[in-house]
Amino acid sequence: MEMLNLEKGQYLGLNRRYDRQETLNFIDTTYHEKVFNGWHAHERAHLTFVLNGGNREQRKNSDEPRFTGQVVFYHSHELHRNDHTVFPSRNLNLEIDPSFFGEYKVTGEQFEYALKAGTLTSLEFTRLFNESIFKDALTDDSLKLLLLSCLGGTPIQNTPDWLFRIRDLLNDCWDSWPTLSELAAETSVHPVTLSKYFHRFFGCTLSAYMRNLKAQHGLVMIRSGKYSLSEISHACGYSDQSHFIRCFKGATGMLPKHFERF
Repeated sequence: MEMLNLEKGQYLGLNRRYDRQETLNFIDTTYHEKVFNGWHAHERAHLTFVLNGGNREQRKNSDEPRFTGQVVFYHSHELHRNDHTVFPSRNLNLEIDPSFFGEYKVTGEQFEYALKAGTLTSLEFTRLFNESIFKDALTDDSLKLLLLSCLGGTPIQNTPDWLFRIRDLLNDCWDSWPTLSELAAETSVHPVTLSKYFHRFFGCTLSAYMRNLKAQHGLVMIRSGKYSLSEISHACGYSDQSHFIRCFKGATGMLPKHFERF
């Protein structure tokens, strides 16, 4: 089987590396034509944020689509392959130095858990990138603290299945704002129990989680380039364009127009 091992800073496609930090580095990768679509792995663990386009990805035990707005984690040396790429596509990769895992006793499973729980989404990724743009002596430490703040929560092995059911329900009805009582009825869990565990699992209140889901949908619409801010604001249920701009900047640190042009 043909296999490719990619070293630090190497990604399939055309790469642009931003100012290097000590621990966390961003690499912007674009795909305008077909690249190697066989099995490959990366030396460094990393997060990938699909800015535009997407593909279909195979791993050892999975075969899933990758689409605009999705954030994915890759363990160091984890084999995967991608095909059916939409051209053009663009990924923003956050490469993580091994020292980060050792210094803060962080595991790859914690990254995967944060993605499942929704405490590490396209919004947090965008905030991380925005923080890296204005580099100074404290940028590396600031990035590490921001990333660590996304990785808290209940250990995976202690997470009840009904909490993942809650996550799926919220993502399916992101524009309808269900109440805790309605969610409890859907999952046969007492509202008090749901309220107790919600913040522990999701890292925020139900209202804050729903606001983030709205902003995530707005983010995908921005990247599509098909809609005005006014149309996005209306589609995502904001009172007006100014409200959406404030919420988006609050969640990502970046104005919608800057994110659209990036």
